[in-house]
Order: sequence, then structure tokens, then C-alpha cells
Amino acid sequence: MALNLHDTYQIATSGQNSLDTFTLASNGILIRVDVEDLPDIIIPGGPAIDGGVSKPEEKITRKKITVIAVISGKEYKESIIVENKPNLSVKDIDVEVTNQDTKPKIKISFDI
Repeated sequence: MALNLHDTYQIATSGQNSLDTFTLASNGILIRVDVEDLPDIIIPGGPAIDGGVSKPEEKITRKKITVIAVISGKEYKESIIVENKPNLSVKDIDVEVTNQDTKPKIKISFDI
């Protein structure tokens, strides 16, 4: 049985098992999570000081997590940049949306 775009199950779970993004409906809030690879930051090494060992070059991997919550047709967006978590994926991210104030609060956490 094929799902069409108006199928509520498809809308609620579309892509949630993918590596990059998912959409999930909960309590009337539509949530989208994107994980984007950002360019690595290279910190150059340094010379030895007072005859010590020179500092090696350091590479910092970065990912940008963006959460968009749609509440009553209005979008709210929150993004964070995570360093040195190269294997971070959507499956590792937890999102909590608190809709009590005039502007909802989006809390992004991850476990990796």
C-alpha cells in the first residue's frame, strides 16, 4: 500500500530513520531536525618552546544541528554547532519543545 502526502502517519514519521533529517509530529507540534556537516577547522601546530615538543596541527570537526518547530502555522528555529562529534546523526539527538511562553523554547541535546 503506497502512502500519499496526506497520510498522517507519513507526515508524522517521514524520514525519521534517515541519517540527516526527520520530521515528527507530537502534541500538534511539527518538528524538523537537520544535521549539516560544516568545514573542519584546522589549528596550525606550533614550534617547540624552550626545547620542548612542538605542538601538532589540530583538526576540529563541526556539525550544525538545526531544529524547526511549527506551532499553529508559525515556525520557530534553533541551531547549535557541535565540535568533535564526527559520528553525530539525527538518531543521537533529542529535542524538547516547551510551548508555554509567547516564544516557545527549543532544547537540543545529544547523547554520543
